[in-house]
Amino acid sequence: MKNSIFLFAFILFLFSCEKNDFDIKNLNKNQVKALGHGGMGIGQTYPMNSLESILNCLNLGADGTEIDVQMTKDGVLVAFHDQSLELSTNLSGKIYNKTWAEIEGARFSYPYYGNYQLIRLDDLFKNIPNQDNYIYFLDCKNFQPNKDSTYFETFNNAIIEIIDKYNLIENTFVEFKSEILIQKLQAVRPDIKQFIYTDFANALSLAEQYNLEGLTVAVDQLTHEKVELAHSKGIMVATFNTHSHKRNIKAVEHNVEFIQTDRVKHLVKLLKD
Repeated sequence: MKNSIFLFAFILFLFSCEKNDFDIKNLNKNQVKALGHGGMGIGQTYPMNSLESILNCLNLGADGTEIDVQMTKDGVLVAFHDQSLELSTNLSGKIYNKTWAEIEGARFSYPYYGNYQLIRLDDLFKNIPNQDNYIYFLDCKNFQPNKDSTYFETFNNAIIEIIDKYNLIENTFVEFKSEILIQKLQAVRPDIKQFIYTDFANALSLAEQYNLEGLTVAVDQLTHEKVELAHSKGIMVATFNTHSHKRNIKAVEHNVEFIQTDRVKHLVKLLKD
């Protein structure tokens, strides 16, 4: 009986040590970059988009991180994901209806998250050592329903200010869902690299139309063939919803350029083995 148990344990050990041999072919010098999803990702020790989550992600060896970005009523960019503050903080309402002074000091409200605060994008980058060593995807959450020309100009100017202030032009990608914001930013700063974030067919069409750097699509909506199609048009691919080891592996096998993962430690190890 003991011999059988030892044999079974040995077989499990061999499988756990088995390496994945990936034949990566993409537009990023055949390299897949591991990015944290709002830092460490959903359901981790630290709340998404907090300074602590992002610093821990980078300290684990990730190539960079995705950061969710919203703008207050007075034009301050905040690192935050949800449409309403009450979904994950001790405050309520929408960020776009609040000034920074009204939400400064807001704390995350999930269990064990109460010690962590919302942070301005400016303060976030100010506290990342050697910022230019990492890749950033700024996922722009433009929930404001009454967008006008002033909104577009203010939002894009705020993004430009951050990129220029921290000299991030080479290693930052701005993700938009809004075609108008893409147009407006491209008109004033064509050197800023943009990704379109929507369903694959629409994203591919817009990426071609505006000659964008790439597109961002959930991993469960991608196939190897879709990625190859994007690559054939010179368009890079980023993916997300990789909240398991299996999904990390699937994303790497698709040959995408960037993976925004909720399992940072696993993906970093996977790509280095």
